[in-house]
Amino acid sequence: MTTILHIDPKHPADGDIDQAVAFLKAGQVLAYPTETIYGLGADVLNRKAVKRIYELKARDVGLPISILVADLAMLREFVAEVSDAALSLIRRFWPGPLTILFPAAPKIPKELITNTSKIGIRISSHPIAAALVSRFGGPITTTSANLSGYPPSLTAKHITKYFGEKLSCIIDGGVCEPSKGSTVVDLSEESMRIVREGEISADEIIKCFQEK
Repeated sequence: MTTILHIDPKHPADGDIDQAVAFLKAGQVLAYPTETIYGLGADVLNRKAVKRIYELKARDVGLPISILVADLAMLREFVAEVSDAALSLIRRFWPGPLTILFPAAPKIPKELITNTSKIGIRISSHPIAAALVSRFGGPITTTSANLSGYPPSLTAKHITKYFGEKLSCIIDGGVCEPSKGSTVVDLSEESMRIVREGEISADEIIKCFQEK
């Protein structure tokens, strides 16, 4: 049976977040709101939990999954390098809907990076998502809470329609506003490549990159 946690999206209580974190620590998968859409979260270092996400979404195992970190210190633990260009974008757009592709550190499970050797990372500006990562003390996955190929979930009700009782926990943080999703930028090599234009425009990214 799925546990539904109703959490204030603007001022999440520590006790409520702790209840959600308990599921992550137990190796379970939960759904939570972000600044763009609802996502599926699991302990990045728990291979069984990561595998469960692929199963729930019916997602091709060849497709990588991005992660959330709490701060720059946590970021540095899970990437091989943080370039000056990345720092420039981080200072300008984090926390927020910008996913940056970094060369992954060896400790990142291969299931998350597949054959790319890259890991997509961001710091969320949503109070619930940010609190989850901070209280958990480690990175969590962030992939859309939907079946692969289907529209993203903007409410807890949408998530239930997709997964029924298959999820251990759903954090109901209200309605997410329709979103283009996070902008994805590849900085894993010397050049910069915009993989996907989302809430942050390509022009903004290019301007920041040129000013670094």
